[in-house]
Amino acid sequence: MHRQAIGIDIGGSSIKAAIVDLDKGSLVGERHSVPSPAMSAVSEMLHAMSTAVPEGTEQLAAGVTFPGVVVGGTVYSAANVAKSWIGQPLADPAAAKLNRKVVAINDADAAGLAEVHFGAARDVPGTVLVLALGTGIGSALFVDGKLVPNTELGHLEFDGMEAEARASGRARMERKLDWPSYMSELNYVLNRTHALFWPDLIVLCGGITADHPNLCEDLKVPCQLKLGALRDSAGIVGAAYATTLSQGVWIKQPRAAGQ
Repeated sequence: MHRQAIGIDIGGSSIKAAIVDLDKGSLVGERHSVPSPAMSAVSEMLHAMSTAVPEGTEQLAAGVTFPGVVVGGTVYSAANVAKSWIGQPLADPAAAKLNRKVVAINDADAAGLAEVHFGAARDVPGTVLVLALGTGIGSALFVDGKLVPNTELGHLEFDGMEAEARASGRARMERKLDWPSYMSELNYVLNRTHALFWPDLIVLCGGITADHPNLCEDLKVPCQLKLGALRDSAGIVGAAYATTLSQGVWIKQPRAAGQ
């Protein structure tokens, strides 16, 4: 029997969860989805999370993603969810609520883990940058397969404007950009980011890529460019896979006050 774990992907609109085959990097059975109380109290999020987890899986560890910086199981930023999450432990309360071992990880880092170990960046040496184009722009940076956690490159500022204010899915809607204009902004962000990190491969995932499967054909960057292979399952798969890496390079201890 293959190894299994639960992957829980917290988003601004929904919480998705499923059993994941850790050898294949694929979902086992149906994906469960419930509305996300993103702007509500922490306790409401924990309750919603518990309703999304498949029943009869108490013996399985769980990985949970969060749309913000996560260090040592504690949340340190909350761009698109309630600000009350900042400084709030996530892994320990979730473990108590779900009655199992829980590992918490940044959502883009989870998607990156999935793509590096099972998807478009599998067995790719060197520097790999995974960008999730959604409400914001999430990022995951890998060097020879090892994650550099919580990079938050969507907040890089280029010519007075953050990258995600230029080229996220939300920015496209709010700025009312037609497709050629959006492509121009995204191409600009990719090339400016490339000039800072010089990745060997950039993997694009997130909602924009689901709607535009030929996205990479419209972009020109000086490195290999691929669409993510795991699509909307990447966060769930990466969260579950993170349970196998509890001693991995990306786990750090929470910072002391003032650091």
